[in-house]
Amino acid sequence: MIRLGQKDAKPMDIEFELGNADALLIIGDSDRNVDLYYATSFRAPDPFVFLWTNQAKIVMTSDLELDRARAQAKVDHVVSRSQYEKRLDANEEDRTAKDPILLELLRDFGLKRLLVPPDFPIEFADFLRRFSIELKVAPAPVFPQRLVKTPAEIEYIRQSIQAAEKGMEAAIAAIRQSSVEDQILRLGGEVLTSERVRRLIHQVLLEEDCLGQHTIVAGGEEGCDPHQEGNGSLRPNEPIIIDIFPRNSTNGYFGDITRTVVKGEAPTSVVELYNAVHRGQQWALGRIGAGVDGRQIHQGILKMFEEAGYETGSREGRMQGFFHGTGHGLGLEIHEPPRISSKGDKLASGQVVTVEPGLYYPGLGGVRIEDVVVVRDKGCENLTTFPHFLVV
Repeated sequence: MIRLGQKDAKPMDIEFELGNADALLIIGDSDRNVDLYYATSFRAPDPFVFLWTNQAKIVMTSDLELDRARAQAKVDHVVSRSQYEKRLDANEEDRTAKDPILLELLRDFGLKRLLVPPDFPIEFADFLRRFSIELKVAPAPVFPQRLVKTPAEIEYIRQSIQAAEKGMEAAIAAIRQSSVEDQILRLGGEVLTSERVRRLIHQVLLEEDCLGQHTIVAGGEEGCDPHQEGNGSLRPNEPIIIDIFPRNSTNGYFGDITRTVVKGEAPTSVVELYNAVHRGQQWALGRIGAGVDGRQIHQGILKMFEEAGYETGSREGRMQGFFHGTGHGLGLEIHEPPRISSKGDKLASGQVVTVEPGLYYPGLGGVRIEDVVVVRDKGCENLTTFPHFLVV
């Protein structure tokens, strides 16, 4: 049995209120479960158990990860599953349970009332309730302090943005260096496609210890769908949306940047669309600060667009105009609170948010421009340094 007074690892420096519960229980792999990673500072691809009682923070993992967890996890105790396997008694009910080892761990500490995150696996919930373990779902986010970034976290995000900017530079350089043949872009004698540019971006990101997934390189009509990744040949004289949001492979923090460019001559209608989006973004950047309601910023941009003649709504069964949020929180998740949208949140100093208005019209194409800023007591700090321009 673990003696809670004898701690064998460095505890984490975050706080959590258990209320009437005996402990917080999280089960998952910390590569995907950002709350688990935030609580332990331990990255693992396989599921493990994390318990936070009033006396200690405990991780239970396989022998495979035991030594690494003891070296890296910011918890009080790291224990092995095999330690509990040896202790299992001959109780048939326990042995036929889904995970009798978990039950043994809880019994070790006399834990009967647990807080669990909203995405706690239902199979474990059903199992624990069979043994009279009371479960209560913790409010989301489980660790609200995760939304306000420390200076170190801001630096991690800045590094990921810098990697994204290098990917953006490589992508735009390829488009700029391309030639126009039969209304298709070619580079080095080969057709320049969305896939080719995306691979180039991902190669640059890998060199920066970042991983890019679902990167958007969408030209022309494809750009009217904000999350369309883009396929096939890129063409001149039409907008190409490039949206890069890498995750750092070491610390797990995301960066995010979007630019829209045109190779060749941009039609007047596209130039006007771009200028409207750029004005909207600059207007928003000038109004972000602690205590500001994100909904008011979003509604302000919508009003600016409508007054400029860019209406938002459904036409012939397809949405057009500005039909996504102005921004979202950024950190260990690519999309996290707070939101700058129609369901906006009040912004707080230290939060990191994107500012990415866009306009999308079938037959014309889409334009989106995105920077990332840190909310400050007065105003905001822009972490993005990549310039804004349309024609390349």
